[in-house]
Amino acid sequence: MRRLASISATDAVSGLRRSEQAIRARVDLGDRMLQGLGTRGDPLGRFYTDPLIGQAFVSLFDRRHATSILDLGSGRGSLTVAAAQRWSNARIQTIDLDLDAEKYIRLGMASAGHQAHEHLVADVLDEDLPEKVGQSRFDLAVCNPPYTRVRWRNGFARILADAGMNHLHAVPPTALGSDIMFVAQILRLAEPGAEIGVIVPDGLVSARRSLAVRQALLERLRVMRIVQLPRGSFRGTEAQAHVIVFRNERGRGDPVEISNIGIDGISSPIPVRAEDAAFRMDFSFYKSTKIVRRGFTLRAIQAEIVRGSLSSAAARACGEPVFHTTGFDQTSPFTYRLSGQSLGADRPGRRIAEPGDILLARVDRELQRKICVVARGRALLTDCIYRIRVPATWRDTVVRSLLSEGGQAALLRVSRGVGARMLNREDLLDLEIEAQ
Repeated sequence: MRRLASISATDAVSGLRRSEQAIRARVDLGDRMLQGLGTRGDPLGRFYTDPLIGQAFVSLFDRRHATSILDLGSGRGSLTVAAAQRWSNARIQTIDLDLDAEKYIRLGMASAGHQAHEHLVADVLDEDLPEKVGQSRFDLAVCNPPYTRVRWRNGFARILADAGMNHLHAVPPTALGSDIMFVAQILRLAEPGAEIGVIVPDGLVSARRSLAVRQALLERLRVMRIVQLPRGSFRGTEAQAHVIVFRNERGRGDPVEISNIGIDGISSPIPVRAEDAAFRMDFSFYKSTKIVRRGFTLRAIQAEIVRGSLSSAAARACGEPVFHTTGFDQTSPFTYRLSGQSLGADRPGRRIAEPGDILLARVDRELQRKICVVARGRALLTDCIYRIRVPATWRDTVVRSLLSEGGQAALLRVSRGVGARMLNREDLLDLEIEAQ
């Protein structure tokens, strides 16, 4: 196990569960720094970093000596203060749009005994930011971008081009989060070879829609390690987050070290090939992945998977039999009986389950357990249900495999979300499950 540099791993993780008062006393940042920190209503989509996570974060860097450090979108300065404590002789530049950020950062820097600090009030995604910072370039950068999507601006094309990622302007807006634009902006301000650490949401490292973004990062940057953080690492959200540490140099196709922070510290890394890391970068996926020697995929057996059509509101108003995630309550998953008989033909906008169909929850806290085969009757399906049709010779094998311990682990591995989990159709088609 790799130990945290600035604080014990046990304290780092258990500290997340302590009260805010205990955390303040532990880190000695002063009560004023923690007043009014990150809430769900933050207009800029910010969730503030606990000081203990900030210390764990800076322990992930290889660089022993840093002369100039950038914190882009610094907020109230948890990462800044952690960096100041580790690299006590470095010049530190913080940048944030919040007019109140500087006074909180000054308090933290004073508690760390660090004086070489400058703060700039500015839009961190301003295309002219390098000119506003001056000629300064940084050999280390830390960043916790807000959890928001950004509207495309004309200046973004220039930012991406200067960062060497200009082809990303063609990525669909749903995949272009603030995290990518923050990375691109940092690269405009970083020296060649600079070491950079960014906290990113789960979507960037695991969502299918972000595949092109991950490929671009691995080509443009030397991604060294990715560490999955414990849930609850940020005030105001249970969202899953990860740290990506990379160098400002071209990717060389080297394996990426993927690990997580647990009660015993940072886990032993799993080396993942660059091409596999483009597919997924999250530790939980690789930890639960096992070799399937007699496995199959639903795509390989030509399964047909469609999503139900009724919204929750439409289902409540519907006078016909409807099947929803609350319907997985019968004793045997192999002999489900539905109440409808004459519902007309199945068509887009009116998806119907009938005998022989496999039903699986698409959205639910325990979707991996909600699987059944229709034995009798018919029902309209809500949009929280997948209908799976496979050749009759495969039906029993598919259901038993999905309901097995390995199958349920596989469903959890590819599903995503906070609270209620969600399963993507393409991920389900490509899910490799072991034949039972």
